[in-house]
Amino acid sequence: MKIFRFLKGHVLNLFIALALLCAQANCELTLPGLMSDIVDVGISQGGIESVVPNEIRADDLAKLELFLTEDEAAQVEAAYSEGTGEEVRAFTGDDATRRELESFLGEAEMVVYQLEQGIPLETWAAGETAETIELLRQSVGDTVDLDELLEMGQAFYAAESGESLVLEPGSLAVLRSSFADALGSMGDSLAESRAIAYVRSVYERAGVDLNQVQTDYLFGQGATMLAFALFSALCAILAAFNASKTSAAIARDLRHDLYERVLDFSPAEMNRFSAASLITRATNDIQQIQMVLVMCMRIVLFAPCMGIGSLVRVLSNPVGLEPILVAAVAVIAVAIGVLMGVTMPKFRIMQKLVDRNNLVAREIITGIMPIRAFGRESFEQDRYDQANRELTRTYIFTNRCMSVLMPVMLIVMNASTVAIVWFGGLGVDAGTIMVGDLMAYINYVMQVIMSFMIITMISVMLPRADVAAERVQEVLATCSSIEDPAPGARVSREGGEGWRGVVAYNDVTFTYPDADVPTLEHVSFTAEPGKTTAIIGSTGCGKSSLVQLLPRLYDVTQGSITLDGVDIRKIGLEELRRQIGYVPQKRMLFSGTIESNIKYGDPAMPDEDMFRAAQIAQATEFIDAKPDGYQSPIAQGGSNVSGGQNQRLSIARALAMRPRVLVFDDSFSALDYKTDATLRAELAERAGDAAVIIVAQRIATIMHAEEIIVLDDGHVVGKGTHEELLRSCPAYLEIAKSQLSAAELGLDEPTQADAAADAVAREGGER
Repeated sequence: MKIFRFLKGHVLNLFIALALLCAQANCELTLPGLMSDIVDVGISQGGIESVVPNEIRADDLAKLELFLTEDEAAQVEAAYSEGTGEEVRAFTGDDATRRELESFLGEAEMVVYQLEQGIPLETWAAGETAETIELLRQSVGDTVDLDELLEMGQAFYAAESGESLVLEPGSLAVLRSSFADALGSMGDSLAESRAIAYVRSVYERAGVDLNQVQTDYLFGQGATMLAFALFSALCAILAAFNASKTSAAIARDLRHDLYERVLDFSPAEMNRFSAASLITRATNDIQQIQMVLVMCMRIVLFAPCMGIGSLVRVLSNPVGLEPILVAAVAVIAVAIGVLMGVTMPKFRIMQKLVDRNNLVAREIITGIMPIRAFGRESFEQDRYDQANRELTRTYIFTNRCMSVLMPVMLIVMNASTVAIVWFGGLGVDAGTIMVGDLMAYINYVMQVIMSFMIITMISVMLPRADVAAERVQEVLATCSSIEDPAPGARVSREGGEGWRGVVAYNDVTFTYPDADVPTLEHVSFTAEPGKTTAIIGSTGCGKSSLVQLLPRLYDVTQGSITLDGVDIRKIGLEELRRQIGYVPQKRMLFSGTIESNIKYGDPAMPDEDMFRAAQIAQATEFIDAKPDGYQSPIAQGGSNVSGGQNQRLSIARALAMRPRVLVFDDSFSALDYKTDATLRAELAERAGDAAVIIVAQRIATIMHAEEIIVLDDGHVVGKGTHEELLRSCPAYLEIAKSQLSAAELGLDEPTQADAAADAVAREGGER
C-alpha cells in the first residue's frame, strides 16, 4: 500500500502505537478469562479457587491422607500447621507448594467426597458376582459410604489376621486410582467440582464463613477486571493521541512539501496537472490520507493484535469447537477478496471524478459574470449536474458494494455464536466444558470475527486513500522543468558591482511542451538600461511568450537570453527574478492590504520605496482617497478595486523592488490615455536607469520607445523606431492605421510601406 510510505519518517511513533495497542489488546483479552473465573469459581464454586483448602480440621485431613501415598501424605503434613482431632490446621505453604499438592490432593478429595455422599453398590463392587452384591446390599444397603467402607475393611482385616486394623496415611492409597477412574469418567471439570464441593464442606466444619470467601473473591476479581479495564482505556487514549498527532504531522508535512513543490512548478507543470487537480490533491487527497493513517495506527494495527491474541487463547485452551472458527474466517476472507476486486477500479475513477467536479465548479464560480451576461445559467447547471451525477453514481456503487460486507459479517458472527452455544451446550451437559470456559470461548471467537470486521470497515477507505497517496506522490515526484543552476556553475553579481540590466535575445526559438510547431522562431534584439524596448503584434503572435522567457517561466528551446552577457540559465532563479520587475498580462492582487501588496516582493522595504512606487504608478490619487489609505483591505484577486486600480497597484508592486529590468506585459490596457501618458513620463524620469520592455496593443503607448519589435506569427517582421516602422513595416503600419489617423501618424504622402501594401493588394486583385 502506497499510503504506508508516508510513515517512513515516523517509525518511532509506529512502534509506540504498536506497543500501546498490544498492551491494550492484552488487557482486553484478559477480561474474558477473568469473567470465566467469576462464573466458574466465584459463582459455581462459591469463591473457592483451589482444591487445596486454606483451613481444614485435623480429622478431615487425616481422612484425605488415607487415600494418599506415604510421600504425598508427608508433603501434605509439611504444608499444614500442627493439630489433632477437631483442631483447625492452616495451610502454610507457598504457591509452588499449592500447585504440587493440587496434582494429587484433588483426586483424593473427589474420592472422599463421593464416599461421604455414598457410592452406588454396583459401582463399588463392580466385577463381583450377583450373589455377593446381594449379600452386601443386605448388609450396607444400596450405597457404600466412607464409614461403612472402613468398617468392612477393619472386619475383613480382623477376620484374616485376628488383629484390629490401624488406619494410617496411605492405607487406602491403592484404592484411590480405581475409585478415581470409576468416579471421574464423566470429565475433569466434574471431578474438580466434586473436589471443590468437598473443600466447601471442609470449610463449613472448620467454621469458615463461606459467604465471606465468595464475597472476597468476587470483589478481588472485580477489582482486577476494573484495573485491566482502566489500563486498557489509558492505552487506548495514549494510542489515539499518538495516532492523531502522527497523522496530523504527516498531513502537515505533506501539505508543506506539496505547496513548496507547486511553487517550484513552471507553467508547463501547472498546465499538466491543472489548478483544480492540484487543489484537490492538496486538500481532499491529503485529508483522505490523514484520516486513514489515524485509523491504520489506531484500528488496523489493533485488529491483528486482538485477532492473533484471541486465536492464541482459543488454541491454547481447545474445547473441540475450533472448526467453527475456521469456517467463519474462511467465509469472511472470501467475501473481502471478492468485494475488493470489484471496488478497487471504481476508487481510482472516483478521484478523477472529484477533480472533474472541482474543475467545473471552479469554472462556474470564477466565470459567474459572463455566465449571467450570456444567460447560460441553465447550461452550466446541466454541465455541473452531469459531473455531479457521475461522481454520485460511482459513490453509490462503491458504497452499495461495501454495504454488503456488514450483513455478511453479522450473519457469520451470529451463526458462529449459535453453533458455539449449541455444541458448547452439549459439552457442558456432558461435563467436558465448564460454563465460564464456554462464555470466554464465545468472547474470544467474537473478538476474532470483530477483528476481521474492523479490517473490512477500514478496507472500504484504504483503496481510495491509496489512490489519493498515489496522486499526492505523483506531484511530489514531479520536478520542475526550470532547474536552478548548480552552485558550482552559478554566476552571481549581487555582492560586487551588481547587474546593469542589459537584456539580449540571441536567435531565440521557443516551442511549448507537446506543441507541434514553434511559437517563436529566431528572435533577436537587445534591451539596454535607460531605454524602452516595445513589442507589438497581432493577437496570438507570441508577445507574452517572448517576455515570459526572461524570468524563466519557460526556457528557450534554441538560442539564448543573456543578462549583462551572462546566460540567464546560469543565474540563480531567485537572483535573476530579483533583477526583473514583471507585471503579467493577467492582473493578480493578493488578499491583505494595499501596503502588503505593494511590498509583496520585500515586506521589510522602507515606506519611502512604497510611496515612490505608488507615485510612479499613478496610484496615490485613489489610495489617498480611501479612509485607511495604504492599510485599506484588498480582497482575493483584487475584486474590490477597479481594473485600472488593480493594474496600477500591480505596476507599483513591480516598481517597489527597484529592479534592473522592467517588463510590462500589456499592463497599460486598463488605463486611460491621460494616466497612461503620465505614468510613462514618470517612469522615464524616475526609473530611467532600468531597461524597460513593454508589450502593448496601443500604438500610443509605445510610439515613443527607442526600439519597437514587431512580431507576426512568432517571427520578427520589423524592428526600429516608430517613424522607421511606419515607412518600412506593413504589419506595423496596418496596426497604426487601425488606431490613429494619418494626420496623427504624420503621414502626408504615401510611404514605402503603403506602396508595398498597394502592390500586394493589386497582385491579390489580379489573381
